[in-house]
Amino acid sequence: MAAGLSATPFVLAQETGALAEEETAPIVTDAGLSLATVVDAALARAPGTALLAVRNEVAASTERRSGSFIAGAPSVQLRYLSDRPTTRQGVTESEAGIDLPLWRWGQRAAVAMQARANQSGAVEDARLHRWRVAGMVREAYWDVRDAQARLTLAERDVAAFLQLEKDVIRRINAGDAAPGERLTAEGQRREREAIQHETEVMLADRFFGWRELTGYSVLPGLSDERPAPEVAAYLPLDAAKAEEARTEAALDALKAEGSGSPRLLLLLRRDTQNGMQDIDSVAAQVSLPFGGSSHRQVALSPLALDAARARDTVAQMEREARLAHHEAEHELHAREIALHDAAGRYLLAMDEVALARRAYALGEVPLSERLLTEIRAADTTRAHQLAVIAYSRAIARYNQINGVSP
Repeated sequence: MAAGLSATPFVLAQETGALAEEETAPIVTDAGLSLATVVDAALARAPGTALLAVRNEVAASTERRSGSFIAGAPSVQLRYLSDRPTTRQGVTESEAGIDLPLWRWGQRAAVAMQARANQSGAVEDARLHRWRVAGMVREAYWDVRDAQARLTLAERDVAAFLQLEKDVIRRINAGDAAPGERLTAEGQRREREAIQHETEVMLADRFFGWRELTGYSVLPGLSDERPAPEVAAYLPLDAAKAEEARTEAALDALKAEGSGSPRLLLLLRRDTQNGMQDIDSVAAQVSLPFGGSSHRQVALSPLALDAARARDTVAQMEREARLAHHEAEHELHAREIALHDAAGRYLLAMDEVALARRAYALGEVPLSERLLTEIRAADTTRAHQLAVIAYSRAIARYNQINGVSP
C-alpha cells in the first residue's frame, strides 16, 4: 500500500514534466512548406476516401452496364425428355437454350444518363471532400498562428511589467517611492505570467490538433493570401445539385425498366425416335412483361423519396450559399476596418507609453498613471496584433467560401 502511494506522485511528476515540455517546446516554421502541400497531406489522412472510392466504382459499373448489349445477366436453359422409364419406344427430346434479357425502348439511354450523372457526382464529391479538408487546414493553421501571436504578446507583457517592477525597485531604493508600490508592480507582473502560461497551454493544444490533422510537426511560412475575385460557386451547392441529378437519373432509369426486361429465348432442340432418326430444330421465344403498375410504384418509392430529399437539399444549399457569401464578404470588410482602426490606436499608444516611461523615470508621474499607461499600451498592442491575424483569417475564409484552394 505504501509503495503504491509513493509511486503515484512520481508518475504524476513525470507526466507533468512531459506536458510542461510540450507546452514550452518551440514551434518550427518551414518557409519552403506551402499550405497546399499540407492540404494534400491532410487529404491523404482524412476519413472519407473509402466512400469516394465506392462512388467511383458505382459510376464505373453503371457505365459498363450501359455499354452492354443486353439488359441483365443471361441464363442457360437445359431440358431433356425420355420415355425410357415408361413405354421404352426410344423417344427422347433434348433442348439447350440461352435466355437473354433485352433493353426496353429508351432504357439503355436512361442507364447511360445515370452513368454520366454518377460520374459527375463522384467528381463533385471529391471536390467537396478536398474543399472541406482545406477549410479545416486553414482554420487549424490560423488557430495556431493566433495562439502564437497571443503568446508573443503575453511574453512582451511579462517583459514590460518586469521592467516596470525594476523601475519601481530603483525608485524605492532611491527613496522616491513607497515600498508598497513594489507589491503593486509585482502583482501586475504575476498576472501577466499567469496569462502567458494559459497561452502556452492554448498553443500546445492547437498545435497538437494541427499535427493530428495534417501529420506535420512544422508550420508553413506565414500565409499571404489575397482576396480572390468573388464567384458564384459554392461547392456544397454544386455537390447537392450533382446529388439531385444522380437521384433523378437513377429514378428515370428505374422508370425506364417498366414492368421488367423483355426476354429472348433461343433454343436448339433434338428429337430422337426409335433410337434411329434425329430431328434438329431451332426455336426463338420472346416474353414481354406488362402491367403491374402498383408493383412498380412500390419499387419506385424509395428513389422518389431520395429525389425529393435531394431537391430540398439543393434549396437549402442555395440559401446557405447566399448567407455564406454575405457573411464572408461582410467579415472581410469588417476586419479590414478594424485593422485600420487598431493600427492607428497602436501608434498613439506607443507614443503615450514612451512618454509615460520617461516621465516616471524623472519622477513626474505617479505609479498609478504609469501603470494605466502600460496596461492601455498592452491592450492596444494585443488588439492590433490580433486584428492582423483576424484579417488574414477573414481572407482565408473568404477564399474558402469562393472555392479557392490554398
